[in-house]
Amino acid sequence: MVEAETDAVRFWRYALGVYMPEANRATFLAAQEEGEADVPMLLFCLWCGAEGVRLSETAMEAAVGFGAAWRMARVEPLRALRRGWKGEAHTVPPGLSEAARQAVATAEQAVERLQMEHLASLRDGSEGGEDAARANLLLYRRASGIALSDALLDAVSSLDK
Repeated sequence: MVEAETDAVRFWRYALGVYMPEANRATFLAAQEEGEADVPMLLFCLWCGAEGVRLSETAMEAAVGFGAAWRMARVEPLRALRRGWKGEAHTVPPGLSEAARQAVATAEQAVERLQMEHLASLRDGSEGGEDAARANLLLYRRASGIALSDALLDAVSSLDK
C-alpha cells in the first residue's frame, strides 16, 4: 500500500533521510542530551526550512506547546522504561528481555511519529529563503527556552546541506 503524499508523509520521509546517517544521529542525540532539544522538533525545523518555510511565531508556539505536552505524557514514560531496561539484571531470559525492550523502543518511535504527523499540520509561515532552517531552529530555541548551544544549533542546521 502506497501512502498518500501528505505533508505528514513528506515530513516522515524527510526525517528518516536526515536522521538515519550515523553521524547525524549522533548530532541529534547530542542536541537532545546536552541541549535539551526534542529531536522531532529539530527535524520539524529542518523540514520546514527545506520546504522553504520560515515558521511564524504563532506556529512555533503551537508546535512547542504541543511537543512539550506530548513528550511529557507519552514519549518520556516510554523512553524511561526503555532506558531503565537496558543493562539491568532480569529474572527473564536475556532474549525475551531484549525483545520486550525492543517492543518498547518500537512504541516510542510510533509515538514520536504521531507527534511528527501533528507537527506537520502546524507548518505555517512565510517564504523562508536560504537560511530558513537555521531561522526556524533559532526560533525554536527562543520559544522553548532550551539550552541548545550555538555550536550544536549550527551542527544541526548543517545536517540537511
